[in-house]
Amino acid sequence: MKNIPYLLLTLVVLLLITAACSSNKTVEIPPPPPPSPLQLAHAYADSGATAFTAEDYLSAIKYFSQARDYYTQAAPTATPTDSIEVNIERIDLNIALSYVNQGNEDASLGLYDDALTTYEKAANIYKSLKPITIKPEERDDYLSKLYRNMAITAQNAKQYERALQYYDMVLTYEPGNEEILNIKYHILKDDIKDQVRAYQVLKDYAEASQDYKAYLILAAAYKDSGDNATAEIYYLKAMELGQNPDVYTRVADFYRETKNYTKSNEILTKLIASTTDKSTLALAYRVMADNYAKLGNTAKKIEAYDNSLKYEESAEIALLLADHWNKQKNWDKVITYATKAINANPSNAAAYLLRGNAYYMKKNYTAAKADLQRIQNDPTYGKSATDILKKIK
Repeated sequence: MKNIPYLLLTLVVLLLITAACSSNKTVEIPPPPPPSPLQLAHAYADSGATAFTAEDYLSAIKYFSQARDYYTQAAPTATPTDSIEVNIERIDLNIALSYVNQGNEDASLGLYDDALTTYEKAANIYKSLKPITIKPEERDDYLSKLYRNMAITAQNAKQYERALQYYDMVLTYEPGNEEILNIKYHILKDDIKDQVRAYQVLKDYAEASQDYKAYLILAAAYKDSGDNATAEIYYLKAMELGQNPDVYTRVADFYRETKNYTKSNEILTKLIASTTDKSTLALAYRVMADNYAKLGNTAKKIEAYDNSLKYEESAEIALLLADHWNKQKNWDKVITYATKAINANPSNAAAYLLRGNAYYMKKNYTAAKADLQRIQNDPTYGKSATDILKKIK
């Protein structure tokens, strides 16, 4: 009894098939539904990715653009899991990057106008982006780098005014960038040959931004042109705005270059008070010592060199101090600084000679012998060491 329904069903199917065959009618299979806008969007996005990988950027742009159109069409009926907005953002980024790469190709072939037109399209896409998965800082970084590319391309095309405009765009994303300000200055000075405007561009930016870096660049420009009086005005303005080691270092160097060693040391004193970085402090004291040497102030020079050793060992400075105290016949200090020199450079023959002689003068003959015998065969100091050894009983 259980098999009857199955058999009846089979018969019905067979009868239907037989009837169809006997009537010679073709069974119509309904066509598959057309792909949805979302399916088409995904398909074109895949085609764009394939073209991009093959470095066919124009085709990539075409496919990605079609994908974007279909994502837009799909939006009204899409569900949250379709992530339409995220997909559109990704497509926009892909289109922009395709434009950038196409622009790079054009620029490498010397097609500068084509490259700049293509770069502009990429820039417009980046600027229109409302970040979803990327951060606003990332988008701005893309734009900053793109405008740098555009500026360099315009320079290569000798379109200097256009290059200046693009560098101005970089500065909107990287305010106070010294490299960019310097490039602008040199384009005006060296390429456009407009010295007055070159200075004015730096002045205008410095005054508008009140950025100490801009004033440093302006000061350096006047210094390089030989106008130290005006350079000093802007160095002091930079120091007023940016009381930090970078500013103090540059201003101190300016005064050294103009041989105002006293003023340089005043600024170095501010530098020393502004930092705890050991290498910076050591260098500041060494420069200060050199300034005192030029001023003929030996006591202050020695004091500054001594301070530098508190922050950074230096065989050269320690040896210089050992030699100074050797001339003063202060044997204890000779031993102290010669030892510092040896610790920094164990093969320092001059330090062994100074220390050996100091031990000899203090009648510590055992220590003297130990130092002097180490350098008996030194081509420079060996004879002096041997002469002292002969005096030791």
